Amino acid sequence: MEITLSQSTELPDLAASWMELEARADGGFFLSWRWIGSWLRATGAKPLLVTAKEEGRIVALGLLARARRRRLFFSVNQLCLHQTGLAECDAVMIEHNNFLVARDAPTGVVAGLLRALQTADPSWDEIVLGGISADAAADIEAAGLTVVTDRVSPDFGVMLSHQEPPGRWEDTLSQNQRAQLRQSRTFAERMGPLALTAAPGPSQALEFFEKMVVLHTAYWRAKGKPGAFATPFSRAFHRELITAQSGAGAAELLELSAGGQVLGYLYNFAYGARVYSYQSGFAYSGDNKHRPGLLAHVLAIERAGDRGMVVYDFLAGDAPYKARLGRQLGQMMWCRGQRNRPLLGCERAARALYRRLRRGAYSAG
Repeated sequence: MEITLSQSTELPDLAASWMELEARADGGFFLSWRWIGSWLRATGAKPLLVTAKEEGRIVALGLLARARRRRLFFSVNQLCLHQTGLAECDAVMIEHNNFLVARDAPTGVVAGLLRALQTADPSWDEIVLGGISADAAADIEAAGLTVVTDRVSPDFGVMLSHQEPPGRWEDTLSQNQRAQLRQSRTFAERMGPLALTAAPGPSQALEFFEKMVVLHTAYWRAKGKPGAFATPFSRAFHRELITAQSGAGAAELLELSAGGQVLGYLYNFAYGARVYSYQSGFAYSGDNKHRPGLLAHVLAIERAGDRGMVVYDFLAGDAPYKARLGRQLGQMMWCRGQRNRPLLGCERAARALYRRLRRGAYSAG
């Protein structure tokens, strides 16, 4: 296998290579050109391009941005996979991240890429891998890197093609959850017929997006937090993603209404047989008896099933509604693969000591 590290090419050439491999891979929406291309255009990043070829055919691609991070009393040189290393830009939260790998690629291709990176570029200290599957940690270790985990999060979702017992998806919910859903429908339908409407085109999708941002931001500011769309970059990135003209998959803006009253919006991605529930904004009432979030997700899950989708993915996070409506599909982790360097070893030892002291303080308390 031939592995090369180079400056990323012009976007049209990179798009052609990426989408050709994408058609032979199972990368999902966050590794689609629709997401990756939008990320490159919105950030203006010029990352390094990692390419693996087998018999002259591309079998893996990845984009690595250089960053420098202050850590304790020294600086660390980073390579960030499909991220910039800048908090404002990376807050858009790539998930299900990894190198884009062909379905028929040789076993161990990701570990091979990570080993080749260590040979090709001695300047970096750690590679930042955000939103990867927990199973991918084995590739990091196989490449001789030390895994430092910053965060682990469950990934809940609904398996629409594996209902047990067979029948309507709602029949798989608990008795209490079904009762809440019936009650919510009853309260909402007092305002009129309940509907979940997809924006039919880019201009309407942008209109739904702006309205969702207002509701989303109001909700989080009331809790003393900025929300997911607080920066100009985050809003610009999503406008770019929603209106992107090339690449498989789709950004879907869905409006929940009862009669003539809008109850809120879902911002989902659709790719292959999977729907990804990314963000939302709802008009909550004082008593919240109509539970617009619950209703929106239930209708969106039903819509996904009607379209032949296999998975409705709630993405990373442990919000209670995710566990109530679905089941855990796996875990995602935000971690770093560190090279064997003395200063990084000191940092890991200091972090371990800090964690032990915290545990001791909590035990004493």
